[in-house]
Amino acid sequence: MKRLTVFFIICLLIALTFTACSEPEQSLKAIKPGEEIQITSSSLNSDGKWKSVITLSLGENKSPQLSWTPVETASCYAIYMIDISAGNWCHWLAKDVKVTELELGAELENSQYIGPYPPGGVHTYEVMVFALKDSPDSYKGDFDNPNPSLDKIIEALDTSKGSTGNILATGVIKGTYQAGDIVE
Repeated sequence: MKRLTVFFIICLLIALTFTACSEPEQSLKAIKPGEEIQITSSSLNSDGKWKSVITLSLGENKSPQLSWTPVETASCYAIYMIDISAGNWCHWLAKDVKVTELELGAELENSQYIGPYPPGGVHTYEVMVFALKDSPDSYKGDFDNPNPSLDKIIEALDTSKGSTGNILATGVIKGTYQAGDIVE
């Protein structure tokens, strides 16, 4: 179990590196299991800042627009938005998502969203999309609270019907937001 957890953490770190260093591909073809999900968002401006419209502090508190490459064998997706600058504070948890494109402010069943509201300084917010074989046995993560470890979130998503191996692919897109910034 620990090896699997380490594997997924390494995959997330690699995904972060590629997301930060390259333009995301905008392919609509389905990807094979184990490949990286490419995520794009019109809610993220060209210099890597989340637009104010998604924030609670100065915006309209609308969830970001997202599009990602479908995974051919996924039955659903899970979305987490985490402020990694504030103890892995969970701003978005969307369960059992069946689509691969969300409009700005999309209202999803089984979803909780509260936009960024950092107390000060620049914070980094990561949106993680997990392609899942089946709905997991549970979704971990304390919404609108810090989460000491992302490992428990990943372990829970990777378990369905008591067996591991539920995560088919992952993708991450990240951006920053600073309290008081108005980003169009």
